[in-house]
Amino acid sequence: MTRLLSVSLAAVVAVVGLADSVQAANYVVAAPSPTETRTKVQHWVASQGVTDKAILERVGKAWAFDKQSMSGSRVLDMVVGTFSSVDAKTKAFLEACKLEPGTAVPDAKILKGKGAFYTANMQLFYGRFLAHKQMYDEALDLLVALETKTVVDPAGLLYFKAVCEHQLLKKTEGLATIQTLLEKTAGVPLRYKTTAELMQHDLQSLKKDSLSEISRKMKDVERRLDLGRGGQRVQKQEDEIVVALDAIIEKLEQQGGT
Repeated sequence: MTRLLSVSLAAVVAVVGLADSVQAANYVVAAPSPTETRTKVQHWVASQGVTDKAILERVGKAWAFDKQSMSGSRVLDMVVGTFSSVDAKTKAFLEACKLEPGTAVPDAKILKGKGAFYTANMQLFYGRFLAHKQMYDEALDLLVALETKTVVDPAGLLYFKAVCEHQLLKKTEGLATIQTLLEKTAGVPLRYKTTAELMQHDLQSLKKDSLSEISRKMKDVERRLDLGRGGQRVQKQEDEIVVALDAIIEKLEQQGGT
């Protein structure tokens, strides 16, 4: 009887393990654990040749946790905070990242030259900041250049990339990003999931040259002008709006004449 129970228990454990493996296989995007990230942070700090005991002690205390669960955005903020505590130029860059309307954005040159781990996560942080500033073109340029495996918050990368694509009416790209976020990413925060589902429905229902699309393009032109982003891109978009409106008016006139 004891042997039978042991065999049954082993079978249950095997089935549960298989189910966990299948579930894990369904996710192709996952954030590194906080412990893994801490190791990368420690290696980066060492690579910068930091010898100041006060700084090293401060970094050590910041990353002294016991496998506690943290959101990807929180981990990213901690990583960037460590960069700031070690490097004065990074600290000045972060202090210049202000969301208040009318404030200038800092020079992005700081994002290069301090290792791949630094560059990828600073680029994600800055892209997230620019998206909050409604500078979607600039944010998307940064975010599309990143791979999810290079950042500590891959769900955040996909989410803010999708936000930019949604705002810029990039239907095909946006739907693809949202699908990856919703179906192939582990640990997606509920607020990201909920908003992504709304953006997905919105993009799916968007029709080319419809009044809805034209209205959005007009709002996007207004946004660009408010940001001081005129030039050929805005002119091209304005021309597209005029052409689309002319086509709708012509169609309505033809319908009225029949």
